[in-house]
Amino acid sequence: MYIIKKIRKYYWLVEAFVKRHYKTILIATTGTTILVGLSIFLLQYIPTYKSYTRIGKVGRYTLNTLPPYILEKVSDGLVKQDEEGNYKGALATSWEISNDGKTYTFKIDKTKNWHDQKTLTPEDITYNFKEVTVEFGQETITYTLQEPFSPFLSALTKPLLRQGKVGVGDYKITQIIESGGGLQSLTLSSSKDQLNYKFYPTESSALTAYKLGEIDQVQGISYVPQEVLSEPTNLITPFLEDGKITVLFFNNNDAILNSKSTRQALAYSIPDKSFGKKRATSPISESSWAHNNNVKTYDFDLERAKTLLSIDLPKGTNTKLELKTMLQYLNIAEEIAEAWRSNLGLQVEVKVVAGITNDYQVLLADYAPPLDPDQYSIWHSTQSTNFTHYQNLKVDKLLEDGRRATDKKLRKEIYHDFQRFLLEDSPAVFLFQTTSSTLTRKKVFE
Repeated sequence: MYIIKKIRKYYWLVEAFVKRHYKTILIATTGTTILVGLSIFLLQYIPTYKSYTRIGKVGRYTLNTLPPYILEKVSDGLVKQDEEGNYKGALATSWEISNDGKTYTFKIDKTKNWHDQKTLTPEDITYNFKEVTVEFGQETITYTLQEPFSPFLSALTKPLLRQGKVGVGDYKITQIIESGGGLQSLTLSSSKDQLNYKFYPTESSALTAYKLGEIDQVQGISYVPQEVLSEPTNLITPFLEDGKITVLFFNNNDAILNSKSTRQALAYSIPDKSFGKKRATSPISESSWAHNNNVKTYDFDLERAKTLLSIDLPKGTNTKLELKTMLQYLNIAEEIAEAWRSNLGLQVEVKVVAGITNDYQVLLADYAPPLDPDQYSIWHSTQSTNFTHYQNLKVDKLLEDGRRATDKKLRKEIYHDFQRFLLEDSPAVFLFQTTSSTLTRKKVFE
């Protein structure tokens, strides 16, 4: 009874308080409800904080020629490749290849939306290939080739943009500034951050912009000056650049270098081909399913080098070589030249050039092999892009067979043979995996 009386007493007190102050309570409750509702409504219009990073990149680009790692932030292709060169779905959820290797049918991912909220349709897939028939279904797109072409999937990895700049990726293109037909600046925005890419013609101009505070980061530079390295607020991050490898190319049309034994001698006489980096032994990346570990690597062997050189260049022959390279490889070029001078008695002159040239005897440069093992355009004797002028009918046949075969196991066997025969001929010396650096001002990210 005592507890019931207590409860009744408190009830009367509350009731009396409410009756006496009900207007105040009503106003306070109504005001609070309005304020909460208004706050929720306004929050959606208040921009959340996004980090803003200004990034310098060296090179001249358009939207269609942007480096893959930038373009892939904005959109996808029908398929994409992993680091081993295997294909996975992107804008397509699945695909089928006909038994004859000529017809590719892709099922489009209807859950994908473009940045303007338009649903992805088969008609949005706008790759343009010569001598390829295209048919659209309700949820499919079918390509029919005139002949089997196993690297065809690699052509479908390029990210697609609608109306020139609308993609499906995590980032939207929010600003484009062009100058002289190329990109000067490109801004990408996601729900979390903004990336402002600024493009520079040279590493020197990009580094100057960094020093002046115009950018917070420089991506993909080959050389960082000592005064920048010594600054404690600067962070240098090395990375392997887009699968690139650094190679010593021989002009196989040259009167001296058209000799296989001479090329092999030059390869064997270089003491350390890695130059402190990760060695590359083949034109096909070691991460690829088609890479062959059992190829001739030309480890240093001076006696063999001298024996091979004497076959076409008898002792006492006055032989001169010109080694061209870009500025970032000058020190390595000088080391190679000195090895040839001291080990083989050759006269070697090193020249610095602005970029890859067809006018050379020996060229030290880097290049990015495709993820697909097909290297027809680089090494087949009929191709104008075969700038070593290498010719081998057996290698030509393997390259032709490799792009016709649709069975992965068979392709692997073909490309293993291709690497074996190519390395035996030594039209080039594969040195190391190319590294570049990203220079970042630490305080931006701390």
